[in-house]
Parts: sequence; C-alpha cells; structure tokens
Amino acid sequence: MQHLSDALDSFRCYQDGDIENFLRKKAFEYLDHGWCSIYLLLDEEKFDEGQIKIDAYFTLSHKSLKMPEESDETGKQKVSKSTIRKLTGGFSVAETIQFVLIGQLGKYKSETVDGKIIADITSGEILDEAFEIIRASNELIPCRCVLVECSEEPKVHKAYIDYGFKLFQFDGKHYQFYKRI
Repeated sequence: MQHLSDALDSFRCYQDGDIENFLRKKAFEYLDHGWCSIYLLLDEEKFDEGQIKIDAYFTLSHKSLKMPEESDETGKQKVSKSTIRKLTGGFSVAETIQFVLIGQLGKYKSETVDGKIIADITSGEILDEAFEIIRASNELIPCRCVLVECSEEPKVHKAYIDYGFKLFQFDGKHYQFYKRI
C-alpha cells in the first residue's frame, strides 16, 4: 500500500492542477463513497522493476442528464431532436438520458529543463483503455453513450473531437461531449 501512496503522491500534471489534486488527495474518498471507479495506467518497465509510476488515470461513473430544452432563450436549438432520438434509442418520452461518465482523465506530465512538457501517453491511448472497460461493462449493463465534461480549453475539445466525441451542450459550467458506444 505504501508503494501506491508514493505513486499517487508523485503523480504530476503540470498543466492541470485539478487533475493532479484529484488523484493525489481525493481519489480514496471517491472510492470509499462509491462515487466512481478509478483506473490507473502504469509504466510497465517501472512495474517490472518493482516500482509503481502512474502514466495516466481515468474515472468512470454514471451520469443522468435531464432531457435538454429544445431551444435556448434566443430560440436556437441546443441539441437536435435527431440527436436526442439517437441517444435515447428512439424513446421520445424520455425525461432523462443515461451516460457512462468519464469524470476525470489525466496523464503524467513532467516539465523538462528547456520548459517543454513531456507526457509518455496520449489522450487517445487513455480513451482506448477507458472504452475497453466501458464496452465490457456494456455487455452486462447496457448504456448507449459516454459523456465527458471539460472546460473551454480548445486542445481538450480537439482531443475529444478527434476521438469521435460530439458536442452535446454547454451546461453553463462545462462543455459536455458524447460518443455512442
């Protein structure tokens, strides 16, 4: 257990303090309360040497969203009716949409001497691992879509869009992207 605590304490994500802080300070609380599952992606070479170095992590949980309004105060459509039908499997009277939520996704990033930030794993590789687990769990408990929530950082949006996610909505706090399973 001490090796794991040390690995959590040494996890760094210099571009996003919240990602680092969650894993280092909040992960055990979330596990204890059953709020999410946390998956660690380890450096295999270090593991073979008897060490634990966390290259990345992600969390999985459930999220239920109220069916979005058809239009906002300007009359502009928030989420298309065809998107809602796809997400609910054609169930037109649904009041909520159920998602698998990738609540946290972080990768170890260290700063080099010349100021460049280095990561040993890509966002796509982390998402590949997450979707492997999501697809396996979908065989047991079906869920049509995966949801991610993020800030307005364009690089993060691009990473999700490049992976096949589509913008669902901005909920006033987060940009929400979805991908069908």
